[in-house]
Amino acid sequence: MKNDRLKQFVSLRTELQREKSELTGRLAEIEKALGSSSVVAAVAAAPAAGVAPKRRGRPPGRPPGRPPGRPPGRPPGRPPGRPPAAVAAAPAKAAKPAKVSGKGKGKTKGKRAQNALSLREVVQAVTKAGPLPRKDILKAVLKQGYVFTAKDPLNSLSTLLYSNKSIKNYGGKFGAV
Repeated sequence: MKNDRLKQFVSLRTELQREKSELTGRLAEIEKALGSSSVVAAVAAAPAAGVAPKRRGRPPGRPPGRPPGRPPGRPPGRPPGRPPAAVAAAPAKAAKPAKVSGKGKGKTKGKRAQNALSLREVVQAVTKAGPLPRKDILKAVLKQGYVFTAKDPLNSLSTLLYSNKSIKNYGGKFGAV
């Protein structure tokens, strides 16, 4: 039974190859009659049956890993000459009140404000009475004495309001869960 299938496959394959060669010859005759040789050249340049197409991805023999040109030990995306995060994070000195930079052109960076409570804690205290809109929450947080160093404090507050799971959005008003 196995030999019958094998013989059938071989005969069908041979017949298909013969038909292919006849069609190629007929196509060459048609192209010659039309005066165009582009299709004949394309048929002649077509890869033989059973040959795999060009391989995509990393070339064979090339080791996986970092691209050439980046020295070992430097992670991707970090500009050259900049120290790693572990070296850059030095212990902080004595806490001084931070200078809050106004809405200038951003040429100078202010220091991080040293607030007694985190923004999350202040927002939870403010919204404990009931849900409030974002701008009202911002006014209340500023009244509590929280200092923002960002140019637009509403952006920082909005990030907290939309991402914190302990604060819920009640149709544009935010309150504790």
